[in-house]
Amino acid sequence: MSQPIHTGTNQLGTLKTSDDLLICRACGTQYDTTDSKALTSCRICDDPRQYVPPSGQYFTTLSQLSSDSAGYHLTFNPDERDPSIIGIRIEPPGVGIGQRALLIQTPQGNILWDLVSYVDEDAVKKINDLGGLSAIVISHPHFYTSWKDWSATFNVPVYLAGLDKEWLNRDVEGANVKFLSGRHTTIIPGVTAIICGGHFPGSMALHTAKGTTKVPGLFHADTIYTVPNALTPDIATTKHGKGHNSYTFMWSIPNMIPLSPDQILGIWKALKGFEIEATYGFTTVRYAGKEGEASIPERILESAKVCVRRMSGEKSEHEIFGETV
Repeated sequence: MSQPIHTGTNQLGTLKTSDDLLICRACGTQYDTTDSKALTSCRICDDPRQYVPPSGQYFTTLSQLSSDSAGYHLTFNPDERDPSIIGIRIEPPGVGIGQRALLIQTPQGNILWDLVSYVDEDAVKKINDLGGLSAIVISHPHFYTSWKDWSATFNVPVYLAGLDKEWLNRDVEGANVKFLSGRHTTIIPGVTAIICGGHFPGSMALHTAKGTTKVPGLFHADTIYTVPNALTPDIATTKHGKGHNSYTFMWSIPNMIPLSPDQILGIWKALKGFEIEATYGFTTVRYAGKEGEASIPERILESAKVCVRRMSGEKSEHEIFGETV
């Protein structure tokens, strides 16, 4: 692994927001304009990995959201097994695609994995009470949202894949944004950003080593997607063996467009070798099962083989079928 690229020093925040810049209500992306006549379409929603809702595309601002009678605010929900991992969401729903950010408290510094669009004084105070932030790491463009405001508020760098920088909709001039290029980058000791590709060319996952979080974890957002079979509690080994998947691999999740076999293989190779006992996805958490069950890396690899087999045929000789954990 690489040497850490960040000190891990937490910073307390002071709210600094661009209150009148337009935000797409459908996906949560913030744009570098206040002119609603100039911005009539959201390029994130227009891309076939996202969608335009039946109500169409329309825009709001942070100032409008903060004064809205709906009472928008952020909720903070610690994970049941590891309360040092805290899910952050906008409530009530209606802004964005249901994104959640995850505040990961570690002995080396606090990382905010992914973002939501909204932020206010109460949210900043809550994060300050939790120790502040050391860095922000964003998995892919559907979570870029109001990244520049979050970075300015906590005076911390935002790390994202250079392959996806074309999807930033705020000017990077004067911003503390760092573009990652290597497959594996150690952000702070015990926390590794992994460029997997697939969903977007630079789609990332984040790995936390044992001792950094309660168990070694993989934060994967949409880079891989948890399916219902993975959430069945205490599933018997006989029911979850060869031919069963716990995860799937999608170019577009809402429009159900799968990745190619080679892209799925690339994701597996990027993750291979990491110790993983819990996965944290877009909305879900999956912990390793009982002794005798397939491990999470085994489930990821078997899931990849299931998906490739269904696309390539039972007699496929694709390289992934020779892979082992």
